[in-house]
Amino acid sequence: MLTTLRNSSKNTILKFVLGTLLTILIISFAMWGTEDLVGVSKRQSTVASVGKLDISAQEFYSLYSRQTEEIRKLLGSSLDIKKSREFGYVDRALSSLINRALFNNEALELGLSVSDRNVRDKILKDDAFKDDLGQFSELLFRQLISESGYSEDSYVEGTRQDLAREQMVETIRSSLIIPKVIQDNLGEYNLQERSVDYIVIDSKNQKIGNLNEDLLKDHYNENKSNFKSEERRSSETLLLDAKKYAEKLTVTPEEVKLLFEERKELLKEPEQRYIHQILVEDKNKAEKIYNTLSKNKKNFIKAANELADLTEEDIDLGWNTKSEMPEEIVEDVFKVKINEYSKPLESSFGWHIIKILDIKEKKETKFEEVQEKFKKEILLDKGKEAVYDLQDELEDLLASGSTFEEISKTLDVKLIKSEKINRSGINTDGSENKDYQDERILRSVFNQKINEEGNIINIDKDEGLAISLVTEIFEPSQLSFENAKTLVNEELVAKLQFKQAMEKAKNIKERVSKGEQFEVIARQNNFELKGVKPFSRILPDSSQLPIPLISKIFESQIGDVNIEQRGTNEIVVAKTVEIFNNLSKDKKEIKELSNKIKDDLTIDLLAQFSEALRKKYKITINDDVIDQLN
Repeated sequence: MLTTLRNSSKNTILKFVLGTLLTILIISFAMWGTEDLVGVSKRQSTVASVGKLDISAQEFYSLYSRQTEEIRKLLGSSLDIKKSREFGYVDRALSSLINRALFNNEALELGLSVSDRNVRDKILKDDAFKDDLGQFSELLFRQLISESGYSEDSYVEGTRQDLAREQMVETIRSSLIIPKVIQDNLGEYNLQERSVDYIVIDSKNQKIGNLNEDLLKDHYNENKSNFKSEERRSSETLLLDAKKYAEKLTVTPEEVKLLFEERKELLKEPEQRYIHQILVEDKNKAEKIYNTLSKNKKNFIKAANELADLTEEDIDLGWNTKSEMPEEIVEDVFKVKINEYSKPLESSFGWHIIKILDIKEKKETKFEEVQEKFKKEILLDKGKEAVYDLQDELEDLLASGSTFEEISKTLDVKLIKSEKINRSGINTDGSENKDYQDERILRSVFNQKINEEGNIINIDKDEGLAISLVTEIFEPSQLSFENAKTLVNEELVAKLQFKQAMEKAKNIKERVSKGEQFEVIARQNNFELKGVKPFSRILPDSSQLPIPLISKIFESQIGDVNIEQRGTNEIVVAKTVEIFNNLSKDKKEIKELSNKIKDDLTIDLLAQFSEALRKKYKITINDDVIDQLN
């Protein structure tokens, strides 16, 4: 089927505008994961029927596993189905898949069709099927869909249904029109910008004296659950290393040449230009700036600052290819020579005056430059294929009752062992167990039951497979006060330091409210006073300021001081210094905001549509199958 699709005739390409994030929020398109799934049973049991479509146990388990992975990490143990039901995780995963099936049923009933070319393009562009060089890997494609219990035909058909559903979703979205008055009002509110000055109080810098024994004991007794030994496990793991198998294989010059021919176009480095740009909304203003530049040969940066209120940072676009420039002006831009500038050029963003500072000519990669790299890549792919060919044999040996030691010798694969390691792969003596540093292996070991083989998983940048057996589990135990004394002291000191830092922050806020200068207080206490560029509600500078603090800032007035924790140890004290209300005229930002509103409304509409479809199509859930999936 895939080969047929890859060779299909050229049909009209469907264009879908709805972004991936929106799609996931609405109907959870994801069907399967890319790791920790190889060993999951490929049974075709049905967990639910929706109209004419079934949801397989494999499909449900795959999505459920991904959604609960972070929870497993936090809890430090696996979640069984019973607990997951109590916490709502089963319902969440099942609801996502039911919604997907509901929309697919409706797409089928409406007779929405998708061409083979569109299905082919969807699969070839999926990042899950791309190798380390970003190229589609048919080997990886076959492996992953097989792991998830799909045949090529069934996966292709599922993709066709998904695309038809996307077509329907986009139709709904495109029908939404946001009235201009609403855009303007929301623009005034959401695009308002504020700037602050702030200081950071690091609680670790607060001085705390020596704590007496009684204080430590009191803290220990009040927080005993915080002071337990780590869970540790002993295990055996079989490693099927693709690199090892690759060493035994060969690559012909013809194979390397063929790969080069396939990649030749992608290896070309396109022409690039280093660009400075003055961008304004008004044509007359653009022409005025251009005429000034032409007559006076004024410095471009200076002209941008004086005539358009733009800084050097604002106008510096860096290196750009043709694909990175607005389509309406790209050809004109790439005709401009070094140190010259264009006449005013119009695009959907406004009027551009472009100056070219430097040019990088188009460059083609020679075969000799990538020959060795491609040879290694082909060998590794062959090694991977050899490893995956061993999978069935490995599963047969496991089913026959062979030990890991026996399998290691039979298949000539590496066997590694651990003795009482923690979740970070650290031994009891504090040394690193070098064999157990792959996060996926560790996660597998700490998520499975004793004396039961885990799932076969992908490891080491997907360059091999592994399966683990937990031989011993050492559960966390309560530490005595004497054994926990150092930890108790560290925790109590940190708590007292943070309390002291927060009191200092509140004192600063109170002093400012009484008329003292924020800058003076900062200088007196040797705090570095920092500022941030103006930011809006929808585009906050969250890299420096905690999100809760940003919310407080937009509820405050000029001169107000707000406090919020950042990370574990830091407290940010910020003073609002400026409020800007003139951004509603920015067409680009208004457009972005309108699209965001449109996305939000689309989610609401699709939720209503989903409810209507639930009444239209019969839904049957097989609880017995779900209960057996743990």
